[in-house]
Amino acid sequence: MFGDETVKDFLEKVADSSPTPGGGTAAALVGSLASALSEMVCNLTIGKEKYKDVEDEIKKERGKCMEYRKKLTALMDDDARAFNKVMEAFRIPKEREGRKEVIQEAYKEAASVPLATAEYCLKVMESARKIAEKGNKNSITDAGSSVVLANAAFRSAIFNVRINLSGIKDENFVGQTEKKIAAMEEKVEEIMKEAMHIVEECL
Repeated sequence: MFGDETVKDFLEKVADSSPTPGGGTAAALVGSLASALSEMVCNLTIGKEKYKDVEDEIKKERGKCMEYRKKLTALMDDDARAFNKVMEAFRIPKEREGRKEVIQEAYKEAASVPLATAEYCLKVMESARKIAEKGNKNSITDAGSSVVLANAAFRSAIFNVRINLSGIKDENFVGQTEKKIAAMEEKVEEIMKEAMHIVEECL
């Protein structure tokens, strides 16, 4: 599993000529890192007298971020597996019955995995914004970095969704997915503006 590797070994795998791990796996990793940063800010807030009034809320956000980090770490491997399934589907002999259907199902999975990554990155951003607002102000740049990293991971994940949507013939699936993306992008823009305002006010 990619999440169990050293940073050095993982980066070597990204850098080599194999197509996996690629952008989708990297997006999940960055999202997980963003969530970990938010957890850190929570841990630097909890137990401080100055922040006792928001401690329960911060604990709640810490629990969410811990869950998001674990989910995103798992999605690193899921993304590589989904991509490999697409490659395997295209290796099926063209004359074999059902080949097109297998390819379409593989494309759908390859779109659905980074979509899940994007959804969790949005959740990380929502938590990070709250943590930036109410958490330890000595760690405001860490909360801000969490938002920015989650935003970058979200964008990267959406790239991977769309490249796979381009191969899907099911118009309903494509339309519903694009609708989800549009709604998420609107929320991401709003959170970024709010979070950057909060961070910049503290600098």
